[in-house]
Amino acid sequence: MNQAQGKNILFKHVNWNKRVSLVLLSIMAMTFLLSFPQIGFAATSATIQFNQNLGQRSPNVFGGAINQLDGASDVDSLRSVGISFARRDVYLSQILPNTTVAQYLADMSVSGGVDDPNNWDWSQYGWVDTYHNKGLKTMIILSYNVGWLSYNNTNNGVPKNWTVYEDIIKKITQRFQGKIDFIEVWNEPDLAQFLNISNSGYANSLAAYKAIYTHAANAVRSVNSTIPIGGPSLSTTDTSWANALLQDANTKPNVNFLSYHHYQMVPNGEPNIQALKNVASANGVSNMPIYITEWNWDWQYIGSSMNNDSTDAIPYVAQRLNDMIWNNVAGTGYFAFNKQTTHPDFYSIYSNGSLTPKMSTYRVLAKQLGLGAGDFTLRGSSWVNGASSIVAGGATNSSGNPVAWVVNTSTSGGDNLTVNLNGLKANTTYVAAAYEASVWQNGTSASFTTSFATNASGNASLSFWTPYESVIGIKLTEQTPSPGGVSNGSFESPTTSNFGYRPLGATWTFTGDAGIQRNGGDFGASAAPLGVQTAFVQNSGTMTQSVSLAAGTYKVAFKAAKRTSYGGTQTFNVMFDSTVIGTFTPSTGTFSALATSNFTATAGTHTISFVGTTAGDNTDFIDDVVLSAV
Repeated sequence: MNQAQGKNILFKHVNWNKRVSLVLLSIMAMTFLLSFPQIGFAATSATIQFNQNLGQRSPNVFGGAINQLDGASDVDSLRSVGISFARRDVYLSQILPNTTVAQYLADMSVSGGVDDPNNWDWSQYGWVDTYHNKGLKTMIILSYNVGWLSYNNTNNGVPKNWTVYEDIIKKITQRFQGKIDFIEVWNEPDLAQFLNISNSGYANSLAAYKAIYTHAANAVRSVNSTIPIGGPSLSTTDTSWANALLQDANTKPNVNFLSYHHYQMVPNGEPNIQALKNVASANGVSNMPIYITEWNWDWQYIGSSMNNDSTDAIPYVAQRLNDMIWNNVAGTGYFAFNKQTTHPDFYSIYSNGSLTPKMSTYRVLAKQLGLGAGDFTLRGSSWVNGASSIVAGGATNSSGNPVAWVVNTSTSGGDNLTVNLNGLKANTTYVAAAYEASVWQNGTSASFTTSFATNASGNASLSFWTPYESVIGIKLTEQTPSPGGVSNGSFESPTTSNFGYRPLGATWTFTGDAGIQRNGGDFGASAAPLGVQTAFVQNSGTMTQSVSLAAGTYKVAFKAAKRTSYGGTQTFNVMFDSTVIGTFTPSTGTFSALATSNFTATAGTHTISFVGTTAGDNTDFIDDVVLSAV
C-alpha cells in the first residue's frame, strides 16, 4: 500500500462531521498559504508585450477642461507636466453687444454696425492666443446664446433667427482662425440649465440641438473646411443623441467627432467609448474619434479626497487615464485645470501657480514617459494582483522609447513588483529610469535608474517596491554601441552638481555603487584630469559601455586615483567582454596615467567594463578613458 492509498484509507475511517471539519481546515490552510507570498518573491506582477501593436493613441488624452486660466506662466505649468490639450468655452454673451435681431439684420448690409466683429468685446479671449502660442491643442465650445437672439430672452435659449446666429458663429470662427484646433457645439444640451427650449416650438432638447448643430456647422464650414466639429457633449453616457446626429442627413456630414462627459466615482473601464464607436460604426463611420470632454470623480466642488488636493486622487486619475488610453479615446478634458482663485481644494493649480498633487500623475505619464509629446503606440499588457491591486500599461512613445506604467490602487501597504518587459530588442542593453507619483514623490526626477540586458528572445524583468496609491512610470533607453571607441570618456555627461549613483544618459551603464562625481563634491577627489567630472567605482560597483570594433588589436588607457578623504583602498579590473585585461590599485589621491594590456577583438559589438573588486566603502576615481587601436 503506497502513501496515497494509506491516506485514503485513514480518511474513510473518519466520521462525516469530522470529514467536513478536515476539509474546511484543509481549505483554510491552503487559503492561508496562498494569501501570503513567500518572502523574497514578488506576488504582484505586470507583463508588457512590446511586440504587440494595439494601434496609435493620441497625446490629447492628457488634456483638461478649463474655464479660468489665462496667464502664460500658468499655461507653462500645465505644459511642464506634458499637458497637450485644452477645452474651454467661448461665450456669445460675453462677446456680443446688446442689440436686437432687427438691428443686427439691418446692420449686416452696412459697415461699422453691431454685426461688425471689430465692435465686439474680445477682451476676455486673449487666452486663445496664449494657448496657441504655448503649443496647446485647443477645443473651443460654442457656448450658448445671447438673450436678444433667444426665444426666451435667456443666454441659453434656442436662437430665434438662424441668419443672425450663423453670421455670429462664422465671425467667431474667423476671429480664431489658425489658433484653434477643434470646435464643440454647445455644452450639455441635455440639461435644461444649458439648453432652455421654452417658447422655441421644438418638441424636445434633441430636436432643438440638431437644429443648432446644423446651423453652427454650416457657419463654421463657410469659412473653414477642415477644422473638426463635434458634439453632442452630453452630461451623461447616453448614446441616443449621437445616433440621432449620425442618422440625420443635415448633421451627419459635419459630425467629425463625438463627445460626452463622464463623472465616475469608481473606474469602470470606460465601456461607453466602445458603445459610441459601435453607434458610429452602425452608421457607417467606423473611425469616428471619441472625446470625453469632461471627467472627474464628481463635478461638484465637494471636499472629497478623490477630487481635491489629496494624493488619494493620484491613482484614481492614473487608472481613469489608463482606461481611456486602452479604449483609444481621442482626447479628454479633466475638470478642471483651473487656478484655485475659487474652490481652493478642487482645481488643479494653486493660487501661487504651483501644481496640486494629482498633477504629478500627468508629470509621470505625459512628461517623463513622453506620452504627451506626440502619437504613441499602445502595447499589450497584463497583470497579476498580489498584496497590492494594480493596473498596468505599456507603449512606445513618439521618440521610440519603450515605456511602461503601473498604477497601485491599494489604499494601504505596498508590494514587491516584478515588471516583465517582453518583446524588446534581443541581446540589447537598456537603461531604465523609474518615476513615481505618490504621497512621497511627485515624479519630478527619477526615483531610480538601472540597466539590464535582454536575452535572446528580447525579454527581461525588473523588480522593485511599489507603494500604495501610486503610479510608477518606467522609460527605457537603448544603449547603442560606440563606433570604434568609447564615448563620454571624460564623464562630463550628465552634469551633476555633486555626485550621483547610477546616472542616466552617460552612455556608460552604471550598476551597484558606481557613478559620476564633480570637482569640489563630497567625495573630495582631486581635480579631474579632463573636464570637471570623473567616474567613481565603489565597493563592487561597475561601469560598462558597448563599443563597435573592427577586427584588430586594442588597448584602453585612462587616469585613476583613490579616495583619500574616507574609506580604504579599492582594486578594480578592466574587462574586455568577460576577459580581464588589467587589474589596478591606485595608491594615492593623485591621478596617474594607466593602461591595460593589449587585447585582440573580432569585428562586432563588445563591452568595456570597469569592475570594483574590494567590498566596503572603498572608492577609486576614473577619468579620460580612451580606447585605441595598437
